[in-house]
Amino acid sequence: MKISSLVVLSATSTTAFQCRCLPSTRFSSIIQFGYIPDGFTKESYAKFKAEEAKKKQKKNLGIMGPKGFQSRSFQSFQQALERGEASHLMPVFNAKQKVKKGELKVEDIPYMQRGGDWDNSDVKGAKKTKWLDSDK
Repeated sequence: MKISSLVVLSATSTTAFQCRCLPSTRFSSIIQFGYIPDGFTKESYAKFKAEEAKKKQKKNLGIMGPKGFQSRSFQSFQQALERGEASHLMPVFNAKQKVKKGELKVEDIPYMQRGGDWDNSDVKGAKKTKWLDSDK
């Protein structure tokens, strides 16, 4: 009795592990869809995209970097810090107002805050910081 019930259970449970056959027919034609905004035909949208690509090529979007300032390497900053040529730059509160009042020079504002270059080359009349070998 035990053996026959074991055989019956094993026979019924094996159907769960069998592969069901995939449909034997497959679609032979490939349908491709594309995005076309309302108000455009396929040709006019292609023309519009080409014009936008030409406009984008004219712009140099990476010229100022991700934040709009020119930075230096950490190694170079660390070497200048050890020599006493650099210091940690903390943000200046109300910097524009202090410059207008004459309390602060533009080159004294940290370069990341003013959106300039670390060597002060963006400030007219300011003493430029020299570049180290590790900067190049």
